[in-house]
Amino acid sequence: MKHIHTTTIYWLVVSFILGACAPQQAALPTVTPTASSPQSIPTATFLPTLATPSPTGPALTQPTIPVAPEISAWLRENAIPFNTSDPNSDFEDLMPLKALIGDARIVALGEATHGTHEFFEMKDRMLRFLVEEMGFNTFAIESNWPEANLVNDYVQTGKGDPVVLLGELYLTWQTQEVLDMIRWMRVHNENPGDAPLVSFAGFDMQFYTMAMDNVVAYLEKVDPDHAAPTTELYHCFRQYTNRDLIYAQLSTEEKTACRANLQTVYDQLSQGQSDYEARSSAEEFTRALQSARIVLQAEHAASSVDESFTLRDRYMAENVAWLLDQAGPDARIVLWAHNWHVSKYFADAKPMGSYLSERYGDQMVVFGFSFYQGNFSALGSATAFSVELPPENSYENYFHSAELPRFFLDLHGLPSDSPATNWLLTSHPYRHIGARYTPSIPEHYFLSGILPHMFDVIIYFQDTTASLMLGR
Repeated sequence: MKHIHTTTIYWLVVSFILGACAPQQAALPTVTPTASSPQSIPTATFLPTLATPSPTGPALTQPTIPVAPEISAWLRENAIPFNTSDPNSDFEDLMPLKALIGDARIVALGEATHGTHEFFEMKDRMLRFLVEEMGFNTFAIESNWPEANLVNDYVQTGKGDPVVLLGELYLTWQTQEVLDMIRWMRVHNENPGDAPLVSFAGFDMQFYTMAMDNVVAYLEKVDPDHAAPTTELYHCFRQYTNRDLIYAQLSTEEKTACRANLQTVYDQLSQGQSDYEARSSAEEFTRALQSARIVLQAEHAASSVDESFTLRDRYMAENVAWLLDQAGPDARIVLWAHNWHVSKYFADAKPMGSYLSERYGDQMVVFGFSFYQGNFSALGSATAFSVELPPENSYENYFHSAELPRFFLDLHGLPSDSPATNWLLTSHPYRHIGARYTPSIPEHYFLSGILPHMFDVIIYFQDTTASLMLGR
């Protein structure tokens, strides 16, 4: 397996030290955990901040070299403008998306930052469109699976305070935009009309204490004699909650022994399926087993700094596949995550979207989000950050040359004889901002790549503002 660039590892570790974003095939491999080799630090919504060399210094100043006229003209002719990100607006300007999405079962929505108001609003708007116009019935976000289930309980029943429940998710999602989306999901489910009911889920696996609690609570119900021994088996890993770097430094023997304990819990639960389902229900058992699986995933990712990031994406992809399987053969799912996670290709590591693309092929459509200028929220700051203007050879500068405030750009089937195609299929810088931001090193928030290899459609905004963090 390829390792992430060493500079990336450095920034991942620095990001973790500064503070994690905790709420403080072919087919994918089958998700029956085994006691496998060690492999991470919780990165929450942290992302690699450097892959291939990015522009520095003057390249991040005001662009001075204009984009070739024929390339700008092609973009203006082929861009699909839309009117607004406002989720309360009608869907008339979104109707061209029906042809772009077709019969796909997965629509993955990325984001170039974890704190942009227009991105978050647009995802809310697209979710409403996909549910009401195209029959999508499942929504899943880059957040822990057990905690997200609490939000789903509200979406399905109306019980609970969505503000409090949202507080269980990653800090980046504790915004007015996400809260509005969750409230819409509940209102929709009260009167769906001809559209399907919609569920809320998470597909991440970095934080495991609630998953452990769920397993023990289930055993207290169906097999009380095994509840206390399970608690003891989990202790070897639970004691390192929010201290994954320390766990990673344990000896191989210690980690192997702990992993065997966690595997024992999973195996005993799995072997008792018939009896346990009889004492509860198939649904309750399935959720308990998935909780045990989350614990194993988290340990595997916590046991090695070098491979934590890539393991996280592998397991997020497995969890998305599990969610889709649970929802049934006719289910259609909307994913919310960072551009990096949803992308179908990346040179230095394998993102979630790559695993899913291998499994689902053209049954998945990936939307990457891009912006030219504006503000955004990031963790560790009470005020919004503002970005430098992009490099002159960046995708953002190219999109800006179309002189359109916002648009979709279909990257499928680009014409082979167009100068614009040649340009698009050449590696260029593009923005890549995660949960945190250090304004003194703006060059670290660009990666270089070929967008048509990563995304099927681009959603572009010329101007953006910061997400509305709750409690600010």
